[in-house]
Amino acid sequence: MSKQYAPGATHHLLALLGLILFAFALRVYELDAQSFWYDEGVTAQVAQLGVGELARWTAGDIQPPLYYLLASGWLKITPFGELILRFPSALFGTLLIPILWALGRRLWNERAGLLAALVATTSPLLVYYSQEARMYTLLVLLVSLAALLVIRLLDRDKERQWRLLAGYVFVALSAMYTHYFAGFALLALVLYWGHVWWRGGRSRHQLLELLAANVIILVGYLPWLPAMLTRFTVDSSYWSGTLKLGDALLDIGINLTTGATEVMLEGDAVAWLSWFGLAAIFWLITILLGGHRGRQRPLILLLLWGLLPPLLILALAYRTPKFNARYLMVSWPVWALLAGGGTSLFWNGVRASFRESRITYHVLRFVAVASLIMVLLAHSQGLRNWYTDDNFAKAAWREAISYMYNHRLEDEAVMLVSGHAYPVFDTYVPPRFGLERIRLPELEILDVNETIGWEQAASALNVTLADNGGVWLFLWQDEVVDPTNVTTSLLDRYAEPQTVPDYAYLDLRHYRLPPGQTIPTQPPGIDPDITFDSLLRLHSYQYLQDGLWFYWQALQPDLPDLQVAITVQDAQGQILFEEDLRPAGYEFPTSRWQTGEIYPAWLPLNGVTDDLQIQMLIYDADGGEVLGEETFSTHFVTR
Repeated sequence: MSKQYAPGATHHLLALLGLILFAFALRVYELDAQSFWYDEGVTAQVAQLGVGELARWTAGDIQPPLYYLLASGWLKITPFGELILRFPSALFGTLLIPILWALGRRLWNERAGLLAALVATTSPLLVYYSQEARMYTLLVLLVSLAALLVIRLLDRDKERQWRLLAGYVFVALSAMYTHYFAGFALLALVLYWGHVWWRGGRSRHQLLELLAANVIILVGYLPWLPAMLTRFTVDSSYWSGTLKLGDALLDIGINLTTGATEVMLEGDAVAWLSWFGLAAIFWLITILLGGHRGRQRPLILLLLWGLLPPLLILALAYRTPKFNARYLMVSWPVWALLAGGGTSLFWNGVRASFRESRITYHVLRFVAVASLIMVLLAHSQGLRNWYTDDNFAKAAWREAISYMYNHRLEDEAVMLVSGHAYPVFDTYVPPRFGLERIRLPELEILDVNETIGWEQAASALNVTLADNGGVWLFLWQDEVVDPTNVTTSLLDRYAEPQTVPDYAYLDLRHYRLPPGQTIPTQPPGIDPDITFDSLLRLHSYQYLQDGLWFYWQALQPDLPDLQVAITVQDAQGQILFEEDLRPAGYEFPTSRWQTGEIYPAWLPLNGVTDDLQIQMLIYDADGGEVLGEETFSTHFVTR
């Protein structure tokens, strides 16, 4: 049955209207102040494709197509720009406010709904994603609306039952076509639906409704199911390995409450999280003791919705850590509902139970709101960071591209490292402008297995600079595709670095090349003719730039995680360097090496003018098996 408003409820509606307007103001404030970053560049690119090409592109990506289709339709009726492309996200983020109000109101009371809406209004995490041209606020909105429809279905408004069922099917399918992990939140809602049915009399008619609605959703998703399963099978945009569960749980906690990475330093977020943990326990106990209204069991809903999606996402990511805390936004509404419902129920309990003791009444009333005030204080810190602190800015592609465009000479090329970053570059310098950009490597979507070695980088630079006197280098996620920094190392050696400004979370470099200069496709130095168990070769080594350079080459694919124990001694036997390490750096295990490519590694050694003795021992880091040991002597002249 629909809940009726009390005569004095007008002020609740006015308060809700005020929260909606405030939420909208927070979400559109300086909406275009920052540049698009890579993900938003992808949105801009895909939204301008035809429907067929858009579907093909998203089938090969890690998100389904609905958000991109909506953005595409939006751009057909509006001009292009940061504010325009981000506005739908701001709108979705604003529409979430009345949905959470309605959820809190139906689960508990008007006050709970308003408090949940207040938490969502001021959430810096929601403000951040409301100012990003991506699908996350749409995802949270759709999942929350699906929860509201389930709750209304369970209230048994028979006159509108078929409409609610149709609405639930439409919203749930929309959520599934917005983000793959919406399915985990919908599963939690289905289990809650089944729980209430089981405890409420087990009506056959209700069971048929539950089964029919979700069968229709499954059938409606079947056309896209092969694309989803393929992406989970072949996606290589994340490193292989085992998920660090402790770090992941910490990320989940701070992102659901404060949004540390986006709007707050991790240390500050952890400090707030310790308080929020106590507050959450306080709210959960209050909701448990508060019982439930009619057929609704809020605590069961919050536990299923809040815990099941994170557990399933962590299980999915455990062996192949395709994990980002923002995927857990499907469960974010639970945080707002927990805060709103817990505070409201405790306040009502205080008023009912402790009216005779004014001291106890005031103390407990203070406790009831203090936890909520802490949330709002954390939100205020996050919002201040987001609006005023450059440490929380997006990657400054717009500013860096503008500087390059205004200072570039006619004989200078542009190179992107990583090559898959081209969507955001093309957003600001469309191909019709005639400015060619070289991609290294030439990827459409990030593949962590495509790593750049010496020969690939040198060949690409020689082709790029053959008819040019200089190059502008845009470095973003280069630590993934160029983990040994071979591209910049080559340019630093053989070209002349030019001065350019610094930009947030983006490295812009400018080089001029001396006339007639080419870059050798094989590293110079001494060839020691050393291989280790037919797996790894020390291609060459040299002393340069106050350091000892080793050039390593993989002889076979799919190497184990090899380590090298290196000891460097001078002629008198004094140890100059001694360490166990990965041959080409900690972030670049040999399991990611390309067969035949040569990767440089640098050891700091200052002022070497004497004979050196170098000892190397290669072993498997996982099993400890020694693959080989070599000792050789050499002499360098400092250059």
